[in-house]
Amino acid sequence: MPTMNLSNCLTTQNCSVTKKANYEHEDYEDTPFFRVQTDTFPIIAAVLIISLNSWVIALVVKKRHLRTVTNINLVSLALSDLCTGALSIPLYLSCNITRITGFCTADLIVITFVSVSTVLHILLMTIDRYICIIHALRYQIWVTHRRGRAVIALIWSISVFTALIQLAWFDLNQDAHDDYGTEIGMKFVVYDIFHLAAFIGLPATFMAFTYVRIFYEVRRQTRNIHKNNTPGWQETQRSTKREWKIAVIYLLMLVVFLICWVPFSLLRVEAILQAEFLELHLSDVAMVLIYWIRFCSSSINPCLYILGKPDFRNATCLRRQKERQIYSDYTRTSLMKSSPV
Repeated sequence: MPTMNLSNCLTTQNCSVTKKANYEHEDYEDTPFFRVQTDTFPIIAAVLIISLNSWVIALVVKKRHLRTVTNINLVSLALSDLCTGALSIPLYLSCNITRITGFCTADLIVITFVSVSTVLHILLMTIDRYICIIHALRYQIWVTHRRGRAVIALIWSISVFTALIQLAWFDLNQDAHDDYGTEIGMKFVVYDIFHLAAFIGLPATFMAFTYVRIFYEVRRQTRNIHKNNTPGWQETQRSTKREWKIAVIYLLMLVVFLICWVPFSLLRVEAILQAEFLELHLSDVAMVLIYWIRFCSSSINPCLYILGKPDFRNATCLRRQKERQIYSDYTRTSLMKSSPV
């Protein structure tokens, strides 16, 4: 039974999706060509990702009222997701088709950048909702455009540094099919375990506790509004529900990120450690889905906040058409009522 070497697993990002074919033809993965069954979906995903995230960016650029601090964070996330469709997927396909080490290494760097950037943006939006709900009176003072831009610049800097640091031990002159030494293999082990803990485990744990605190506070505020019947309670209740819904959207983005990235990250760590626990218990179809699903978060994210956030939803073309129809119907009814008999 042939085994895939370490560098294949790390650079092609696709080393285990044709296990059964490898057993029958040992040089199957070494033959560069376009595989319809595994390379068609990424192309479709790339078109969808570019279209949706470009739409988000265009909406914020065109609509001045959408240029809030929160939405600027979403635009930054959309730019990050755009890298998946415009850079990562083309490099992924180029790596699979040509087996050129440069393409494979570039794909690894971009996909690392996107994963780190995505989780840090979701973390930032979670903190934004926490301040907005728990410290509502201080939100306008603490959350400003200047601070928002500074934090976004920090996120991009951390993401780029975390991705590019891998070049310190990558040898671009080495063939993609050659095995790396034990020393470089250990660097991969340390790096990927650190990446899994620092940019998935710790942020997910922190955000889970934060959302528990947010939902508890929203529930407490709702109870106090009904109990005390405070003046303007209806408007306060509507505002609380609106913030609750936005927090739920960000929580869903976190869940989507975990579903899309945790299985892939575990497979990478398993490949580095040269273990076969997951591979032996997963079918070829499941392996393909794990390698594909990491692209899906970049298309699901814009759908969540376009359909879920009221300001984005109101700014869409469908909403405007509906409002125009309502206005047209209202005008027609008014003219009919004012017309003499």
